[in-house]
Amino acid sequence: MAMTAMILLLLRGVAAILAIIVVRFLYHGYAHRRAVRSLKAQGLPILPHSILFGHLPIFAKFKKAHPPDINVYVFHTWLAENCKTYFPDHDYLPSVVYLDIWPLTGSLAMVTDPVAVSQFTIAKNEPKVDVVAKFFHPMTLGLDTLTTEGQIWKTWRPRFNPGFSQRNLTALMPEIIEEVSIFADRLKQVAGKGDESGPVFPLMDMTTDLTFDVIGRATLDIRLHSQTDQSDSDSLKKTFFDQIRLMEIFENIAQGVIIGRWPWQQAAVARNNRTMHNFLLPQIQKRLHSDSWIGQKATVLDLAIKHVDTDAPDGSQKEPTLEFVDRLIANLKTSLFAGHDTTAATICFMMKLLQDYPECLEKIRAEHDAVLGINPDPAHAAQVLTTSPHLLHSLPYSLGVIKETLRLYPLAATVRQPPPGYYLTGADSVKYPMDRFGLWASAPAIQRHPRYWPRPNEFLPERWMVSEGDPLYPATPNSWIPFSLGPRNCIGMELAHMELKLVLVLTARTLEIQEAWSEWDVLKGAKSTPSHTVDGQRLYQIGTGLVHPKDGMPVHVRLRK
Repeated sequence: MAMTAMILLLLRGVAAILAIIVVRFLYHGYAHRRAVRSLKAQGLPILPHSILFGHLPIFAKFKKAHPPDINVYVFHTWLAENCKTYFPDHDYLPSVVYLDIWPLTGSLAMVTDPVAVSQFTIAKNEPKVDVVAKFFHPMTLGLDTLTTEGQIWKTWRPRFNPGFSQRNLTALMPEIIEEVSIFADRLKQVAGKGDESGPVFPLMDMTTDLTFDVIGRATLDIRLHSQTDQSDSDSLKKTFFDQIRLMEIFENIAQGVIIGRWPWQQAAVARNNRTMHNFLLPQIQKRLHSDSWIGQKATVLDLAIKHVDTDAPDGSQKEPTLEFVDRLIANLKTSLFAGHDTTAATICFMMKLLQDYPECLEKIRAEHDAVLGINPDPAHAAQVLTTSPHLLHSLPYSLGVIKETLRLYPLAATVRQPPPGYYLTGADSVKYPMDRFGLWASAPAIQRHPRYWPRPNEFLPERWMVSEGDPLYPATPNSWIPFSLGPRNCIGMELAHMELKLVLVLTARTLEIQEAWSEWDVLKGAKSTPSHTVDGQRLYQIGTGLVHPKDGMPVHVRLRK
């Protein structure tokens, strides 16, 4: 009898807990839906909104119109293309598009106006939303400058800025050239003979190897050998990418909530962090008492570690605190993460655009001939730039190609958390309340907006070379934001530009890189998905979080005629 009473008491306790969870769930849903209804009552432009489902039906239409692996980033341009469907009275999307997609995530405000974006990135540096910190936490345990705020960020961000400066990267250019030369040689090795193309392969695999090796040289001045050791025996590379895999599982709603964060996955995260810590700690210790780099080249680590004295309790000893070392390791891992993935994907999309616009490729080749000499041999170009690194900054058309690629294919966005009572004022002079909404800078919508970009969907590197007053001149400030804006912009912008230019210099005049979907379909057989296209293109942006090219962008290579 007593046992029965205990069981009933336990069941009542469980039922009470479940009831509390359900009530909290319903209350949060009601609060999100009510916030949007309140905005609509104020006369603000609002997407068609369901009191039960919010804006989830619109996301469902987006998903239905696209392949199942489409990246949510494409939603921005899709919504802009369907503006008249959802905002019949507007020629373009409103400066702020409110999105109620709870419970997938919190409510977001998609900001499509550069004037409004600058208000929370430049005029006031609002903190990032906690979802960014949650994504990086398995890798950095919340100790990285990418997600920290306040005084900690103000202390640590300046410690890494000098390492990514143009001046310092120019000193490191020979090491970066060495890695890009290996990349160019690998492409040449898989090229066909004569006029024939070589076998099909995912270009993203090679570009990822390249960018991981480059960031290793820039941050640590060590050879990671991702390009030359294909045995996958390197513990850092293998561990690092396994950690990213787990981070993406945790972030994905379907996987992360339903099957993610099991004890064995948490154990794998901890094991990966130990492995990376054991790899990086000796690099710190080796440089801690070494001044051999002074007056010569300095890596990101070298320049950051100079501040160890300022963190010592008495300001006199050159021994780092445990917190200093942990934060340094967290930021090195962040640099490895941010420094390889987006650049690797950008190389793929850049090659896609040069394939589609062969006249632009010919202009690049002519520029390289004029600046670096008519000898197209990559070894010759590498030698010229090693001797005269300033010539890399004398390639305006190549830089235009890079900027146009990043305009048409931005791969990252900032999302900020506003304080209570915060408003944004767009170029339309409308005041948009931001309570309960994360501020999502819409780089895809802004960078293809007809109001800011003449011929917005065309690949026109020339727009970056014309003077003010020219019809192509991008006259609206802050309308190019692939690296975000303000003090929290991407610290690796200069490194990305350098790396992308070097890839062009060492490949454009000797190789032809073409998509190879037919060969890919034969290779993959039943696993191929030829019906998956976006705007008629097999190559599109995929991923649940990070943006990657579909199937790694299958290509084949042939030698330039």
